[in-house]
Amino acid sequence: MINMWVSKITRENLTNDVIDRLLFEGLNDNGASVDCIIVLGSLKAAKYRVPVAAEAFFSGRSENILLCGGKIRNFSSERMTEADNMYQKALELGVPESSIIIERSSQNTIENILCSLVELQRSMCLNKVKSVLLVTTTYHMRRSLHIARYLFPSHISVFPCPADDTTTKRNNWMNTPEGIDRVKNEALKIAGYVNNGAIPDFEL
Repeated sequence: MINMWVSKITRENLTNDVIDRLLFEGLNDNGASVDCIIVLGSLKAAKYRVPVAAEAFFSGRSENILLCGGKIRNFSSERMTEADNMYQKALELGVPESSIIIERSSQNTIENILCSLVELQRSMCLNKVKSVLLVTTTYHMRRSLHIARYLFPSHISVFPCPADDTTTKRNNWMNTPEGIDRVKNEALKIAGYVNNGAIPDFEL
């Protein structure tokens, strides 16, 4: 196994081994209890991410869930923000309204993280927040985690809580064109973030 800096990743050297190490290795949920569970938004976040966050909530790992996503989408029920769609799902799963914080401004992953800081300050006071659990789709976790750890204050620990979808699990992404395209694009996006200074470079 040859070590590689993420800044050096290109489409030409993006092997299955590099993809596996970059997107999936070492991102297991450690079961930590935290001050808040943060769920990042997407079109299918209510389906895949919110149930994972609800499970962590009902396991007693946190008393708060923050739902992030201001992008407006056409969902099956109606047109609404990603956060509001996740909110409906969280209520369906039994999460009490009093435990849910909603962030409706962010339009992408970086803004998810930045806007979550504002909501944490407003609802809990950042100085009192010591740890958070970050919930997003497994293949999207590395980028999200590095952004959060780069932008969050140093006194806040950020722990991963990956949520598998159908086609981009660690053991099946290579089986469909959709899965292959998703992971390759995500890997190249991480390299792009590193090269434009959005997150620090790191070694695989």
